[in-house]
Amino acid sequence: MAITEAKQDALAYIKEGQLDEASFQQFCNSFSVSALTIKYCIDLAIPQVSVEVYLFGARIGGGVINPSNPSITIGGSVAGFKAEVKLTADFTKNQVTYNITLCAPIVGCKNYSGVLFSW
Repeated sequence: MAITEAKQDALAYIKEGQLDEASFQQFCNSFSVSALTIKYCIDLAIPQVSVEVYLFGARIGGGVINPSNPSITIGGSVAGFKAEVKLTADFTKNQVTYNITLCAPIVGCKNYSGVLFSW
C-alpha cells in the first residue's frame, strides 16, 4: 500500500463548524468481569446512558438509562453460563453502579458490585 502526502487541504470541502458541539458530550467505554462485558456510552447533553451487555462475545441485551428510567436489569445465558446485570444511575451523584451475578457450570455463581463510572 502506497502512502502519499498531500500539500493542499485534501478535505477542503468540509467546512469549519460542521461538527455539532454536542458530539463532544458523549463518552464511551467498557468494563469486563470474566466472560461478561458491559459496553456503555454516556451522553451528558441529554443526559442518558446507553448500555449493551455481552457474555462470551454474544449480546444478551441492552437498553438506556436516564433520569426517568434510572435502572435496568439485563440477563441471559450462553453455553451453560448465566449472567444478570443490574445498572443503576444516580444523576444527582453523577455515577452508575453495577450488581452482577455470574454463574458457571461446576463452579457455581459469584456476585460483583461497585461503581461502574462517575462523571
